[in-house]
Amino acid sequence: MAMRRGWQRAVCVTATLVLAALAPETVVSADTASYEASFYPGPSGDSYLDQHLPVDASMPNGKILSSRSVAVLPPLAITNSFDSWQIWFKSTNAGGQPIAALTTLLKPKKWNGKVVSNNYAIDGDGLQCNPSYALIHNGQIEAPDITRQLLGRGYAVVMTDYQGPLMAYAHGPTEGPEVLDGIRAALAFPAAGLAGSPVAMVGYSGGAIATVWAAQLQPTYAPELNMVGAAAGGTPADLSLLPPRMDGKPPAAVLYLLAVLGVAKASPGALELLNSVGVQTGQKFKNSCFNAAVLGVTPLPLRLLCTTNPYQTTVVQNIFALTKAGQQIPRMPIFLWHGSNDLWIPLAGEQALYNTWKNAGVSIKLHVIPGEHVTAAYDPAALDQIDSWMGR
Repeated sequence: MAMRRGWQRAVCVTATLVLAALAPETVVSADTASYEASFYPGPSGDSYLDQHLPVDASMPNGKILSSRSVAVLPPLAITNSFDSWQIWFKSTNAGGQPIAALTTLLKPKKWNGKVVSNNYAIDGDGLQCNPSYALIHNGQIEAPDITRQLLGRGYAVVMTDYQGPLMAYAHGPTEGPEVLDGIRAALAFPAAGLAGSPVAMVGYSGGAIATVWAAQLQPTYAPELNMVGAAAGGTPADLSLLPPRMDGKPPAAVLYLLAVLGVAKASPGALELLNSVGVQTGQKFKNSCFNAAVLGVTPLPLRLLCTTNPYQTTVVQNIFALTKAGQQIPRMPIFLWHGSNDLWIPLAGEQALYNTWKNAGVSIKLHVIPGEHVTAAYDPAALDQIDSWMGR
């Protein structure tokens, strides 16, 4: 749920939804595995990024499987001087099964000895939405330009494709382990020489989901990491709060449907709730990535895509329960920030997360600033807090 990509794709997605809504009935395959696979993303077109590397449970999480040096495109490449690599590593999915995942590592020529995992808001269900693809193929502008600022301050930056092979957008239990294992792989990568470095994390909106889940899983999943803090802004900490703000409501409706598809792919039984219109829409969206600042021009509610009211089903109630942040307690300091007039992501979710962790003894701050979801992303306090944690 970040801010990038253009109006042309928004118009395309609007047309897709309208056509899907008018389309004739489709027959859903009786083969559940085949049916679910029809929603999975297709290849990005980059053979290195599209490979399926073998992994097994005996491998340690974060084990490096493959790597390559890459050339990052402008504008980032002309505003900073850095070396860059992409690293495949072993991780686990939300169910604890082994998977191969990938991270992109950027190390500035004038490195300050510290590392930040920038959990870039991927905002989409296609492999080309990942930072690994965007950085080297389309040169998209990150807004706000967190990576540029971090490199300019001397930090090595880790940018993990944390949504997994299914591209489970907005699914925290999928994203947290991959963020942590991406950090492990970056620190273990010999060519970069980052071993033993202190690490902070930052993420906004969709990236904040990955950040808070990584923070709360770290004490048990990756306790050896030297984590100095995590900054998360505009956090959708409780997905059950989003439907009244986003479902069928412009300008966020399409973005919401992308997130619903991402979560559904990682949630047993969720895709079976779709009707024929929902099936067609999901299959057409499976390779889509969009700009949260301009999407949502078609207010198509989720109910029109399902055979029943999804919010009243056990499947969706379980999703809300399992994806709610705050059920584990981080050890690292936490900095949360949120716009006071955020029309998409209710401040109440971030406040509840703050209260839960504060009451559990976490060192935590909540910074509420004037503004809505997009403008709040540009608040500089998060990077200043990282500097403070790092002693910069």
